[in-house]
Amino acid sequence: MVELHFVDSQASSKPIGVFAAFATGFDRVAARPLLIIPPLLLDLLLWLGPHLRTAGIFGWVQDQILARASGLAGEQAAMVRESILSLSERFNLLSSLSTLPFGVPSLMAGRMPVQNPLGQGNPLEVAQPGFAILLWLSLSGLGLAFGAYYQHWIARAIASEAQLGSTWLAAIRMVGFGFVLFIGAIVTATSVGLAFGVASLILPLFGVGVLYLGLIMMFWLAVYLAFTPHGIVRYNLGVVRAMLESIVLVRWNLLSTVGFLLLGFGAYWVMGLIWALPAETSWFSALAVVGHGFVSTTLVAGSYAYYQGRREWLEQARAVRSRPPTA
Repeated sequence: MVELHFVDSQASSKPIGVFAAFATGFDRVAARPLLIIPPLLLDLLLWLGPHLRTAGIFGWVQDQILARASGLAGEQAAMVRESILSLSERFNLLSSLSTLPFGVPSLMAGRMPVQNPLGQGNPLEVAQPGFAILLWLSLSGLGLAFGAYYQHWIARAIASEAQLGSTWLAAIRMVGFGFVLFIGAIVTATSVGLAFGVASLILPLFGVGVLYLGLIMMFWLAVYLAFTPHGIVRYNLGVVRAMLESIVLVRWNLLSTVGFLLLGFGAYWVMGLIWALPAETSWFSALAVVGHGFVSTTLVAGSYAYYQGRREWLEQARAVRSRPPTA
């Protein structure tokens, strides 16, 4: 069980800083460039490989939305049709292998390319909704397992002398964590939706406030659970124990953790704009894939350096505080 103790800042040395963690991640990836191979291979698969489409399912969704929103104006209905049509043409079920932020990062999972320098391959249509959902869940679970292996290699690079746990056990636990998040997201979204509907019946402004509070709650929940995979992979913790340890670590390092996450996701987003400049039909996109692999792996490695440094500092501070006073 995770114990909560007051941490005396004078009891131990200064913990690792945000920029120091990112610098450590950069050093480790620069020294071991093979770490970028998993995101590189995944991007090449999504760019040059087969395309699993679900256009028929998107068409059914479009019909259902328009049927239930008969009050839409002509221009609004046209925008809905165009958006769904564009998504149906580009969506690739194989992109489920990239389960950000806990799996293998991918540039092409976000870009969803239809063409590549070799031309446009013959897409494979998945017409049955039940089979598509089953395939999506299976690919997502497989992506989480691959992500555990990927992060295991990174954690070993950050702590080369540490004794890491079993990789396959970490993969199973990562899939379990993904399942917990999936169920939690459904329950949270349903609860917020019901509260929003009830509040809107009373006063529309109340509904907006409830929705706003729900989004804030989901944001902070994501922040407090952000380092759960790190506990699973780096310290061989069970899912619940890793979640609790993540909450404790974020609680005692709240400002620096929020700064670290904002800086990391901000850098990832800005660099993503740069990687999106080459056309999907140009071989220059290969350079973007390599750059994305290096940057994203550096950010993940930096998160492991941050988590390990802050956790060890916290444990050291607890140990110093628990010592009996000297005469």
